[in-house]
Amino acid sequence: MKKQNWYKLIYQFAIIGILSFMGFRLLFDKAYAPDFEAYCPFGGIQAFGSFLTMDSLSCSMTSTQIMMGGMLFIGIVLFSRLFCGYICPLGTIGEWIGKLGDRLKVRFTPGGILDYALRLPKYVLLFLTFYFTLKSSELFCKKFDPYYAVASGFNADVVLLWALIAIAALVIGSLFIRMFWCKYLCPLGALSAIFKFSWWFLGVLAVYVVLLLLGLKLSYVYPLVVITAGGFILEVARMKKVWPDPVHITRNTSSCIECGLCSARCPQGIDVASMTKVTHTDCTLCGDCLHSCPEKNTLQINRKNMKWFPAAMLGALIVLGLTAGKLFELPTIDQKWGTPEQLDNAGRFEMSGLKNIKCFGSSTAFANQMRRMDGIYGVSTYVASHTVHILYDTTMYNAEKLQQLMFVPVKKIIEPVEKDVDSVAYYTLTIDQFFDPLDATYLQHLLDQTTEACGYQSEFACPVLVRIYFPAGKVPDRETLTKAIETKRLTFTSNDTEFNVKLPYRVLTFVDDPVMMSKSEYASAMFIPTNSRFNGFSGYSDDIVSRYVLKMGANSTLKARYTYLISHLSNDNGVIGFETVLDSLGAENCVIHFVDTITSPENIHAAVNADTLVFHYSDGRTGKLGNPFKFPEPGTVEKNN
Repeated sequence: MKKQNWYKLIYQFAIIGILSFMGFRLLFDKAYAPDFEAYCPFGGIQAFGSFLTMDSLSCSMTSTQIMMGGMLFIGIVLFSRLFCGYICPLGTIGEWIGKLGDRLKVRFTPGGILDYALRLPKYVLLFLTFYFTLKSSELFCKKFDPYYAVASGFNADVVLLWALIAIAALVIGSLFIRMFWCKYLCPLGALSAIFKFSWWFLGVLAVYVVLLLLGLKLSYVYPLVVITAGGFILEVARMKKVWPDPVHITRNTSSCIECGLCSARCPQGIDVASMTKVTHTDCTLCGDCLHSCPEKNTLQINRKNMKWFPAAMLGALIVLGLTAGKLFELPTIDQKWGTPEQLDNAGRFEMSGLKNIKCFGSSTAFANQMRRMDGIYGVSTYVASHTVHILYDTTMYNAEKLQQLMFVPVKKIIEPVEKDVDSVAYYTLTIDQFFDPLDATYLQHLLDQTTEACGYQSEFACPVLVRIYFPAGKVPDRETLTKAIETKRLTFTSNDTEFNVKLPYRVLTFVDDPVMMSKSEYASAMFIPTNSRFNGFSGYSDDIVSRYVLKMGANSTLKARYTYLISHLSNDNGVIGFETVLDSLGAENCVIHFVDTITSPENIHAAVNADTLVFHYSDGRTGKLGNPFKFPEPGTVEKNN
């Protein structure tokens, strides 16, 4: 027990323990939403690269991950590959599986040309990872990373086959070959080796920057190729003589008894017993060799008895990275499309708490929405604080008008009103911290779980006005409704995915007491018409166009899938339009416009009741969907007026 390297083991057990706790808590605490990427240094370095090349951060990366990536670089240059030796869960798993391989006497350490050749794939993976990340601003490593695949539950970012191959390589490879994943496949292992030759890495970047400043338009692919190719060559050619290497293991040859325990205990298989100074590229300064040595003052760090030093420096780097990450925030995107004169005179508007600003994709969608607005000249988003900055024409907008420009009013049917209910009541209230489209989704699930509301709608105001509808006889009092809306956590399932979110809503005022209205008035108030024209609608005269009218009935709850039905109907060249209307009783009908010389009501009725809807994507691809719509009763035919 005295020979155990507790400095390293404490880190390893702590990381595995924290991750295991997060995973098990997720199974039992439905309101828990862990972020397994929150402190990923490799993701942070990739994100910073995409920020430099595309002015955008990858995915939901924040300043914390970027600073942890910076600490990784500093740690490797000043000390060694501490992250690999102490923290990386894949390294820990590979090391522990390797010990099982030793017990079974099936593990070996490749040497010579085989070892050199096996080191190439990790550089290929490093190049591909950065190439596709910098090209798309999405973390390519998510597609195959064993850690992310398991931690995320193989979510949509993971390519299942790639991840399973990577997991198999980690487990099976580590059993038979010493540190197989870390030495031969891990792209972060390749990057760490490159950082050990910091003069090479920084030198190539410096030359690239100088060439850019001189006016040459060179793609980032060129330095990426040079750095990765050079990194492989340097690792193979100077494997035992890394420079600079300011902190390293030293061996006192005068007191060494040549027992070989240090070489036997090294997780990387480095022959420590043959060296006076360990400057091997694989060394992680883990300290196992220090703790195995039976002779005092023989194995040391820079000839000093500082076994604690690597672990202490790693802790200091972690604290420094976390602290620095909270001091600033880089924008996920920073786009400007105004002229220099417009930008010089632009106002700057800031708004926080926008839950739909949560990643690169949602930030880009928001910027594209703003780009279509006159008088908006640029957008920056910050996903960590869910904040946007907008550059705007001060003669056209003020803060309130910009908020109104961003606001999307919503009407949501929660439950259909039962047939025997003839009236509906509603509250009108103002809700603080309720603004963006995600709030609308959260409120829908919240009301569905905690009340008997049948629907609600929102309207722009400061704060936002929300009108919540209830069937007559099921209207809660103000206190009950307030308590429901101010629920702090929400758990719901959508498309077989469970979501757990914190809610900040606070009811500020009730505008009035419950107001009664008829069922038909409620239907009119909540109705959102659908109107689509296609197949050359405008080219046909009214005398040959008829209308096929169908009662929607229960199909009206499938509004989100109307587009599939419309696309399916457009396959019939005689169908030229689709719209929804309310009849005199407030029931929803669909009106299908068709050319009676090309198609017939029988064809249309067969199409809407087909087993499969055949629809078309905007890029021309064709898709299929099991038909959720049912129209058992035939429609009526009317001539266009």
